[in-house]
Amino acid sequence: MKNSFSPKHITQLSNSWVLWFETSNQYLVISNSTKVLLDVFLQSESEQDFEKRLKASLNHSQKNSKAYYTELSEFLNAVNTSPKLDATDHQIDMPMLNTSYIVETYSFGKISLAVNYGSQAIQNLIHPQWAHATVLEGEIASTVFEILQMDHHLYLFRNKTYIGHYAVTDYHLLQGQFALQIINSLYNKTESDWIATFHASTVCNDKEAIMIIGDSGNGKSTLAAVLMANGLDVLADDFSPLSAENQELYRFPSGISVKEGAFSTLKPMFQDFEQFPIYTSTSKNVKIRYIPPMADFGKAASHFPCQKIVMVNYDANAKSEMKTIRIEKVLETLIPESWLSPLALNSKLFLDWLKEVSCYELTYSDNSIAVSQFKKLFDS
Repeated sequence: MKNSFSPKHITQLSNSWVLWFETSNQYLVISNSTKVLLDVFLQSESEQDFEKRLKASLNHSQKNSKAYYTELSEFLNAVNTSPKLDATDHQIDMPMLNTSYIVETYSFGKISLAVNYGSQAIQNLIHPQWAHATVLEGEIASTVFEILQMDHHLYLFRNKTYIGHYAVTDYHLLQGQFALQIINSLYNKTESDWIATFHASTVCNDKEAIMIIGDSGNGKSTLAAVLMANGLDVLADDFSPLSAENQELYRFPSGISVKEGAFSTLKPMFQDFEQFPIYTSTSKNVKIRYIPPMADFGKAASHFPCQKIVMVNYDANAKSEMKTIRIEKVLETLIPESWLSPLALNSKLFLDWLKEVSCYELTYSDNSIAVSQFKKLFDS
């Protein structure tokens, strides 16, 4: 018995199985036939025993059995190997630098957060999506962040406590961690309180939320802005946190990032659109604007249940339609692009949550039809 190789959690979804390996925090979606081979492998005492069992139960040849054994062995060794961890002492003291910080304070209802940026370049990585929440200096902040650069790394501190550091070239990791620290501050939570933070936009009415996923450039944020202009509420853009406490998605009050190609479409929908500053994307050399969320964070509901995920794809030449799809197709995008908690309990909650989710695919060329399809989905 190879119990040490066994996944910690196994869940059947539709016609597939989802496995979670605790050591590496990796998920694997496999077919029923692969699940049978894996079960035989885990029950076998040796390669010879595996070959014997496969021949008896599935009538596989010795040649095929050897190939399966090698592939399964290599795979299970990989997913049962811990990722390399940064050996840096995580109790780094915040250095005293001979520099003047760029200080910004942001207000979200009754909560104010201050960020001391070590340079203009660092400010450009974070500030644009929060500029709409900026308040004048003098507001008392409950949490103060410092972000500074030393030795080709970006360092993040929260209330002078070290959070992490990231290579300048991996600035997206800083952005992700800062977003996590924002929701921890807004909701008085810690990392262990979240099942996941999904690379997805989320819209809601007054009862439920629908998550929007898709490959980069497929129009998630633009569609979210269009839906907001047509009466729905954008709960989160590009960063949708799922709580372990209630398995609901929480509000992430950043601006909605829209690329230059969508400016002409969105301009008639937002009276002040031309007043929103234009920035250059840090990941791609394209012009972007951030549309402020319409909901007042201090007054709007902070979380909603979500049992529907829509994979979107804008195609100017396609017929607009919404159809149901299998969850396996959604997981191909959702899992690799999201942060998923490494805790066993949270992983189990994630898999249980997936069992209750219905999945859809929206291909659209007409915004009005897309809006109509989403409103029908909310009413269903």
